[in-house]
Amino acid sequence: MPILTLTLNHHRASVALREQVAVPGDALAARLQAATQVDGVHEALLLSTCNRTELTVVGTPSRNALLAWLASGGVDLQTLESASEFHTGEQAVRHLFRVAAGLDSMVLGEPQIFGQVKQAVAAAQAAGTLGPVLGRCTQHAFAAAKAVRSGTEIGQNPVSFAYAGLRLAGRIFDDLSQQSALLIGAGDMIELFATHLRSAKLKRLHFANRTAARADTLAHKHHGASVPFDALGDYLPEADIVVSCTAAPDALLGNAAFRAALRERKRKPMCVLDLAVPRDIDPAVDKLADVYLYDVDDLKRIIDNNQQARRDAASDGEAMLDHHVTRFMHWLDSRSAGATIRALRREHASRSADAVQRAKAALARGEPVDDVLQSLSRSLSNALLHAPTKALRNAPAEQQAELLEAASRLFNLDEQGSSE
Repeated sequence: MPILTLTLNHHRASVALREQVAVPGDALAARLQAATQVDGVHEALLLSTCNRTELTVVGTPSRNALLAWLASGGVDLQTLESASEFHTGEQAVRHLFRVAAGLDSMVLGEPQIFGQVKQAVAAAQAAGTLGPVLGRCTQHAFAAAKAVRSGTEIGQNPVSFAYAGLRLAGRIFDDLSQQSALLIGAGDMIELFATHLRSAKLKRLHFANRTAARADTLAHKHHGASVPFDALGDYLPEADIVVSCTAAPDALLGNAAFRAALRERKRKPMCVLDLAVPRDIDPAVDKLADVYLYDVDDLKRIIDNNQQARRDAASDGEAMLDHHVTRFMHWLDSRSAGATIRALRREHASRSADAVQRAKAALARGEPVDDVLQSLSRSLSNALLHAPTKALRNAPAEQQAELLEAASRLFNLDEQGSSE
């Protein structure tokens, strides 16, 4: 049974379109159940994140049927068709493995996707739509993702301003949990830094903004404290890490403020991240001993270098996936071969049983045993050879050579066409 994937992701779909098809967690079970009602679908796995909504199934549904399922929320079908991608067979398997490993993410190598795939698998299990094929496939996907993350440096180099800034601070201070930070501003960048600094378990977070209410909101959300914007210099000596990103037309802090802070800190170093344009911190501060000042261009250079490092690691990761994809496809092929063999045996057993019943009836009528046995032999041979013989005779010319070679291998024939 083939594996197919219908995906709408950041490569081709806009944020607005991705929002329209996104499936919230409390709706996953219902959407999965609806997917298994699509004609030809036997198993289903649904992954929905901010960057992708994709359905992986086992079965023989048409692309149009899966698109109709995706469009059931009222999205235009033509729009979905032009923005979506459809993968089948090994291509679908490789896509799932790449997604789990972070090789298909907007931020290459980001670790959150692994957990999101695990949650999707758990949801499919709970909904009863994860069968033996997708169950085995996701196990291989998890193993592949872990191998890529442990065998390459794809996740070692920060590629966001917040990650890069936190990594720089980690080079200056041995234990970030013993440090304090002063965050100046209240925009998205400060919000992101606050989230990462809090996850690093800093001892104290101070927030300052020209609009005090916004500083109060951030302080409450991130378990910090707000401080007066016009008293930044008073709180600077407490700050081991300073992150500033405002829309101020002129510098907020200069040499004098930092020199005073360093005296009070007894020369303990400071990590200062100025993400504002125009800059919030006087560039001359960088000349002060014990102040490590980085502006937005410094962080961008770090990120650019790290993105290249991740691309290099991703190339190694792609090669590592080959082994895991091949292993799973071998398992899938052997499973398909087993099903075909079982069907062949059932069919031959049924035909053989009919032939034996006819032979018994002939013996009961008193027909000679030799005649009955010869007739039984012919019946069994015809039962076994009728379908393949017909297929060989009726095959198009371009398939003849391939089918003849297959017949030769299946029936163990020598070059003269006789059985060995």
